[in-house]
Amino acid sequence: MTTDALYTGERSGLMARARDILIRPVSEWRRIAGEEPLPLIGSYVLPLAVIGAVAGFVASVLYAGVFEINAALVWKAVSAALYVVFAVLCVRIAGWAINMVAPRFGAEANSGRAGQLAAYASTPILVAGLAAIAPPITGVVVGAGVIYAFVLLALGVQPVMPVSDPENNVPRFTLSIVGVAIVVVAAFATFVGPLINTGRDALSDAIETVAPPPPPPALPITSAAEDAISRLSQANATMLLIDAARLEEQFPDTLPSGFARQSVTYAQRGGVSRADAVYRTEGAALLLAIIQFSNDVDPAAFATLLAIKPDGPNEGGYARTQSIDGRFYAEEVGAQSARYVVIGRGVVMIAEGRVTMDQARAAIETIGLPRLETMYGR
Repeated sequence: MTTDALYTGERSGLMARARDILIRPVSEWRRIAGEEPLPLIGSYVLPLAVIGAVAGFVASVLYAGVFEINAALVWKAVSAALYVVFAVLCVRIAGWAINMVAPRFGAEANSGRAGQLAAYASTPILVAGLAAIAPPITGVVVGAGVIYAFVLLALGVQPVMPVSDPENNVPRFTLSIVGVAIVVVAAFATFVGPLINTGRDALSDAIETVAPPPPPPALPITSAAEDAISRLSQANATMLLIDAARLEEQFPDTLPSGFARQSVTYAQRGGVSRADAVYRTEGAALLLAIIQFSNDVDPAAFATLLAIKPDGPNEGGYARTQSIDGRFYAEEVGAQSARYVVIGRGVVMIAEGRVTMDQARAAIETIGLPRLETMYGR
């Protein structure tokens, strides 16, 4: 744009007008005063408001970190639309207020000129909407935009709507419009704000009714035995397993109630070393196992191997589990059998067979779990 165009009333583009009113307001107000007062809502205010609304919407979606069609996303879109509506409405109210107040300060009432003054003075606020792309500074930029808008209003009063005694009346005129703006903002906050919140809640409820949010992913359910194995393996299990043959040495020749050792087998795989012994007495058999597990054992697979039943009654008896002093105990009693499992610090012992629960406990206590923990735990 040429220097002459600053005063001839030639209309420049949207971005150029916004730029010029922000960086050289005095000369721009003179140019505006030379223009015919045409409606500016559609050609100036609305485009700037839409740009700010789109920037705010895009920024809110990007900073959310996920794009998902839900109540929150729809409300962000509605908020952007409301921003545009309120921006246009506020500029119209400002133009009406300027036109009503002007005669009190010796200016001629002119709705077209009042509209120009309101539209161009609102530029800093409309442009400040772009600060939504940087949320940490949005509030500061918008606040600065409001202050600069009133500065622009003061600079534009005399060129666009000349008042009598400008030295005194321009500040008073500006302060009058500031007062009107405060009243309008307070009214919006008091009456419109609650309506918007109610509408937001209703919209969220409607969207959730039509398209309810997906259920949260099911959390894996672990057994008490698996939890105990996981905890004890990380805290007390060794990194390196011993030779399973060394576990064989821990089985005594006899156990209480007259049980005599018949055979022993041992193996090592899957993060465990295991030795199994068979004890017999007249009319009864007892299977006894000593298992050492490492800190990289699979808790789920190991818990499955131990086959510990959940608490509750079963055929002819019951199943019961409990934790005492960091160890996990499982009892399973049937009509003619018993099974006793103790998960200790790096070591598991199992006693089971056609025996009583007292006989199973006595077998484990005879060998001594604490002693095995000291030898084979960490």
